[in-house]
Amino acid sequence: MRAGRDSAVVEFDHVWHVYPGGSQALVDVSLSIREGEVVALVGPNGSGKTTLLKHINGLLKPTRGTVKVAGLDTRRASVGRLSRHVGLVFQSPRSQLFARTALEEAAFGPRNFRIPDPLGAAARALRAMGLEGYEGRSPLSLSGGEQKRLSIAASTSWGPRIIAMDEPTVGQDLRNKMRLLGAIRLWSRAGIATILASHDVEFLWLLGPRAIVMSQGRVLADGPAREVLSDEALMARAALRPPQLAELGKLLRAPRAIGSVWEAVAALAREAPERGSGT
Repeated sequence: MRAGRDSAVVEFDHVWHVYPGGSQALVDVSLSIREGEVVALVGPNGSGKTTLLKHINGLLKPTRGTVKVAGLDTRRASVGRLSRHVGLVFQSPRSQLFARTALEEAAFGPRNFRIPDPLGAAARALRAMGLEGYEGRSPLSLSGGEQKRLSIAASTSWGPRIIAMDEPTVGQDLRNKMRLLGAIRLWSRAGIATILASHDVEFLWLLGPRAIVMSQGRVLADGPAREVLSDEALMARAALRPPQLAELGKLLRAPRAIGSVWEAVAALAREAPERGSGT
């Protein structure tokens, strides 16, 4: 039985991770993620985002500290056991695609975890990612963007409690980014926690998740994306530029964050008469 929506499904407690050779990838990281929460990890390459994601399904174990996922201590739970709860989408889809067809790829999880009607679950996951009609295609025959969407479908088809994605918008056009945004919101309403590592600040601005800024393995900031991503000094420390809508809002001195292109158009329309009257 699942706990309430306020319960933590992912907990990092003073976690350090040191790779062989002494490189510190995570430095004293403490955070918790609740059911249905959407969390974005942002920061430069090498900041620890991917390392953090791999701790969620047990591919990496903490050097110090503890990670709990769905109540399981990842130091003691196998990757197979954790994978029942966590769908992990790698940055490079080719590193996780292996089946003969797209349908078989998406059906692997439901079959492995004995979900009723695994082919139906796979077909629904493919459709959610705009891959209907691709069921019989070889994953290796797909474009890079299509492979990315297939890896998302294959990592979500059995209904995990937690979805962790590394750079999910890479290779996606606007239509498919909006498709993904809609899917994340549906997952959230279903109580599924989503954690994504991304450099795509424009997408994150529209999504409006909780944002965790990382640098050199440390958490620099943790808060609402539209506050965090509009902080120019913080974004500079993370080697990122604020989203264009955040910059436009500051130029227009908007009373609140501009959350979409339509809000930007409305703000510009309000600004035009005021500027015209002053000339």
